Amino acid sequence: MKKALVSCLFILCTAQAQEYNFNVLDGINESLRIIEVAYKSGAEEKDRYHFGKARAYSDISMYLASEQDGIGSKIFAIKSMNSASKALSGLKGVDPMEFIPDDKFEKLTGLSLKEVNERLQYIRENKGENCAPDELAKAEAYYEALSYEVNKEKPNRLVLIKLYNDVVNNSFSAHEKLKSAMDNKLECYTGMTQIVKAEEEMPKEEEKPKEVLPKEEPLMVIARIHFDFNRYSIKKEYIPLLNQVVKTLKENPNVRVRIEGYTDDIGSKAYNDRLALKRAQAVKDYLVKHGIEESRIETVGFGKEKYIADNKTPIGRFTNRRADFIILRLSSQ
Repeated sequence: MKKALVSCLFILCTAQAQEYNFNVLDGINESLRIIEVAYKSGAEEKDRYHFGKARAYSDISMYLASEQDGIGSKIFAIKSMNSASKALSGLKGVDPMEFIPDDKFEKLTGLSLKEVNERLQYIRENKGENCAPDELAKAEAYYEALSYEVNKEKPNRLVLIKLYNDVVNNSFSAHEKLKSAMDNKLECYTGMTQIVKAEEEMPKEEEKPKEVLPKEEPLMVIARIHFDFNRYSIKKEYIPLLNQVVKTLKENPNVRVRIEGYTDDIGSKAYNDRLALKRAQAVKDYLVKHGIEESRIETVGFGKEKYIADNKTPIGRFTNRRADFIILRLSSQ
């Protein structure tokens, strides 16, 4: 029943995209217009899950348009409008999502979706829509885009890997946020408001002003890139992400960034330390080449440390072979 429903929805969206007499740019602009209306109406706070999906679908629509996929761009523009409408009207409920057969995806890309599917299923079943609405919405939206590309007659492998990384990054973020909510028994998970009793305050000595220290915070989840085994060259599918980092740094000239390189657990510690640093340096070289001052960029290699996935599977090792971006800025608070 579920598969039939998903298939019907997919066919309906495709038919709508072909039938509606609008060009790709019109579809993108209309989805952005409805998102803006929803935002001004407070939909982001009222229903962050569907509002987040509307924005993610709109991003996918623009990405597919850049890949010359007019039909796909229209499909996800329509999905964006539908989700924005749900956020506006306050309609709740789980959106149907069919998991992609892992063997088919692995044959096309050499990567596995088994862990991704299990993670998304776990997040859905454990109040992820309440505790990580933004991250889950993005993960599911990009998963649907992945499903769309997989089911094409001639899927684009580079597009598949780009969308796969978007799913992996956002599903990891959703899982971590959900885990924190579960560990700390937050209201979004338990459904119970926490009541904290105020302790009797004892007379305190006058506190001295605290020294303002540099504050570190992640740039963006999507500003994480991955590497092939034993390589430190930047893959083509990550160029748009790095260009976005360049744009962000140029728009914020007072911000400095640290690039952290990582490896999986194969090989010696000494070798992986060098490889991790080379990965960070490769990203730095790209940023410098595109106009970012070298003095604004730090690099560090962690090698066989700080894994974010299990190294027992190919997908886990691929996920760990990465470069992360950390913004360094002075906090005024």
